Amino acid sequence: MSDIAKAKGNPKHLEGYMTVHFSEIQSPGVYVTQRGEMFRVPGEALAEGHSPVLAWETLGGSLVCRITEDPYCPISKCRQLTADADLPVNF
Repeated sequence: MSDIAKAKGNPKHLEGYMTVHFSEIQSPGVYVTQRGEMFRVPGEALAEGHSPVLAWETLGGSLVCRITEDPYCPISKCRQLTADADLPVNF
């Protein structure tokens, strides 16, 4: 994923999973960082005219991988999908 972290612009796909910088999220879903932290991004948070619900500041990079399009996916399924994507599960 380090090669993907260097790329900017269009979303990349890592083994079938969309990977983008946190600030470039445009689709609802559940996103997981390279350290295994999980973010739920509902469609309402991305609606035009709404303020961002969540801002993430980090020195370690802000690359996230969308593991599912369903922001309300059960946590147990999110853990399994994260493991299937070969990402650490830290939630």
